[in-house]
Order: sequence, then structure tokens, then C-alpha cells
Amino acid sequence: MDKKIFRAYDIRGKYPDELNQEAAAKIAGAYALRIKPKTVVVGRDLRVASQRMFDAVAKALLEQGVNVKDAGQMTNPMISYAVFNYGFDGGIILSASHNPIGYGGMKMFKKGAETLPGDDEELKKLALGDLPAYLGPKGQLEKINILDDYINFIRSQIEIAKLTKKTILFDPCYGSVSLVLDKLLEGLPLERINLHTKPEANFGGLPEPNPQNLEVQKEAIKLAKARKPDFTVMWDGDGDRVFFLDEKGEFVPAPYITTVLIEAISQKYPGAVMVSDPRVVWPFKQATEKTVAKMVISKSGYRFMKEAMIKNQAVFGAEMTAHYFFKETKYTDNGLIPFLMVWEILSQTGKKLSELVASYRKDHFILDEKKFPVENPTKIIAKLKAQYPEGKADELDGLTIEYPLWRFNFRASNTEPVAKLNIEAKDKKLMEEKAEEIEEIITLDY
Repeated sequence: MDKKIFRAYDIRGKYPDELNQEAAAKIAGAYALRIKPKTVVVGRDLRVASQRMFDAVAKALLEQGVNVKDAGQMTNPMISYAVFNYGFDGGIILSASHNPIGYGGMKMFKKGAETLPGDDEELKKLALGDLPAYLGPKGQLEKINILDDYINFIRSQIEIAKLTKKTILFDPCYGSVSLVLDKLLEGLPLERINLHTKPEANFGGLPEPNPQNLEVQKEAIKLAKARKPDFTVMWDGDGDRVFFLDEKGEFVPAPYITTVLIEAISQKYPGAVMVSDPRVVWPFKQATEKTVAKMVISKSGYRFMKEAMIKNQAVFGAEMTAHYFFKETKYTDNGLIPFLMVWEILSQTGKKLSELVASYRKDHFILDEKKFPVENPTKIIAKLKAQYPEGKADELDGLTIEYPLWRFNFRASNTEPVAKLNIEAKDKKLMEEKAEEIEEIITLDY
């Protein structure tokens, strides 16, 4: 078993070379020994790899005496909901999130939807060793359907009666949101435009089911400009990230959507703590200062954001990659709640989406996140730190250097064998110049 599949907050690797049925079964057995659950809920995304590994995982749990609740195909956020809503002792979803086809993954939870990290030392030691024989009675398998309860929970997070009729373009990138979208929208006042709404195991041949990818955005942007909906909503392959196009068909980067959510949540929780990752922070800072909320910076990643929210008793968290975390979801991320919130805010204010974010976009520019084929960026980080000695440096997550007019973050990914660069600036030309400058330093080392 390849040790690098044990990542910071889940198990992730290329299927079947790095992660396959045998490895998944071994990890599931280790998970059972690690948390000693009586009943575990197990779900999966649409990938063929996930279905194949699901069967192996369920069998391994049953053979360890664990009762398995088979919740079927689902969005990623549904697994944590199932754990905390029904009081199960744990949960596992077989999902590689928005990674390209050819990847597999496992995200694991303990009771209360507490994350069990992929790199948990005890789990890793058990999975890489020989599991002790279990001689007790086998567990029981039962199929369950959580869709109705889940959709009722999601819809309860806003005032449905306040939604006004909108024309909305929906693009779930052929992913698992397609499984729940009809139920979510049932009876709501809208004219619906569909794109990529059929669930497909290979995500319709998209390069990756990731709306942050410029190639993946193109078709939605073209259709939005032609049909002119009030706004467009896009989800990634497993439905834990949500992205928007405004009424002009222009992509709205997630940090600006975050500001809209901060303003709304601050009305419900005045002066509350809210958590941001360090990659793009200036819009988040501007919104929290405007609403007198308290801003806390966390290391990027599902696990770290969740831990920071719990530690600081935060009510909301957001990453620049469009992961949104809520107190109401036990600090887990959710891709459906922000969609309904944006619709509700547009309904209540009578404004267009571009108008809601205009003040935050003024004199602020964001580089589209760039990936580099570097698994260990330690040497590059040292060079970058030496290159910019006058900037304010922070190494909470990779390297962040901040100047009055621009800042950047360079860090290793927790889900892919790459390093990622993010830049924000108060001038577009300056941002482009710094991007070229930093890229030259990075590429000298590979």
C-alpha cells in the first residue's frame, strides 16, 4: 500500500494503482479497529472506482462486526449529515471529490461527524500492518434512504417563503448534485435552465468535475450569456463546493460570494467569529470589518477549517476554493446552503448578483489559482522567502507574503501531488507582473 494516499484529511490516490479494493478494505478494517463503532453509514459518489471500493469497504466492516447502513450514491456533505442527524458511530464516503477521473478516495468520520484524518497515525499503522483476526459475530447490512430528511434540513436553513421567482441556470458538472437537485427545487418559484444535470460516472468527459477550472466554466458561461438567467450555479463532482455566474454570465470568484454570505450571516449572528483560509483574504477581511464580525485565519483544508471553527466557536467558514462551512452542519462544508442563501439574498434585496459584490471587486484582483507539478515545495518556499524579505511573511500554510498592494500564498496541495499559487492585488497590472515573477522562480526548480 502506497503511504502517500494517507493525506491530511482523507485518503486519496490514483485508482487502481495507489488506491483499490484491497487497500480500501484494509483501511476500512483499520478504521473499525481505530474507532470501534457499532454502526457506520457508508455512501459513495458516482465514480466506478467508488462503487467497486464500496463493496470492499462494506464487507471489511461487516467482517469486523460493524453494522453498515448503505446510504447509496450521495453528495459528499450528505455523509456528515447522516452521521450527526441519525447518531451513527461513524461514516465513510467513497469519493475523490473534484479530482479527475482516475482517482479514488475515502473520507472518514467519527461520532458527531468529527473528521478522522487520513494521516491519523494509529489508522495508518493499523492499515499498513497485519490486522488481527476478528472472531465475533458479523455485522448486518441495511440500505437506507436519507434524501427526504436531508433536503428538509437544507431547506430549513433559509426562509423558503421569501424566495422570489428567478430564472436560474444549473450546472452540477454531471456530478452527484444531479441526484438531489430535483428534490431540492421541488415547488420553488423558478424557471430552470439545465446544463450537465444528468449524473454520469465519468462526469461527461469533463477534464475534471471542477468549476474552478476555466475549461469547465466555458459551456456554462456561453449558455448564460445566451439565455441571460438571473444567475448561474455550478457544483463540483461531489457537491461540496458551489460556484456562481452573475446575471451577465460572468464568473464570480468564490471570495466575493463569501462576502455576500458574511453580510447575511452577520445579521443572524452579530459579532460572531468567522474563519478564512490564508490564500485570498482581503475581501473576507473587508466584509468582517464592515459587519463587525471577528476574522480568524486557518490552514487550508477541510480538516483544518473545521478544527479552527470548533476551537474558536465560529459560526461560518470559507475557503477561496468555494468550500463553505456552517455551525448548523456541525462545522462541515455544504454546497447547497450557499445556493439557497444567495437566492434568498437576491430576493430580499432586489439587487443583482453583480451589484452585491461590486464594492468588494472594486480595486481588487485575484489570480486564477495556478498548479505546479511539485509535491514538496520546501526549497521553492525558501527561495521565495529570500526573494521578498521586506514583505510580511507567514508560514501557517506554505508561505504567505504580504505587501500593502499585493500578497501571495504558495503551498502544497493536500489532495493532489502539486503545489498551488494564489495572488491577490489592488492593481491588475501589478498582479500580473508579480505572477510572472513568482512563476519564474518556481519553475526554475522543476
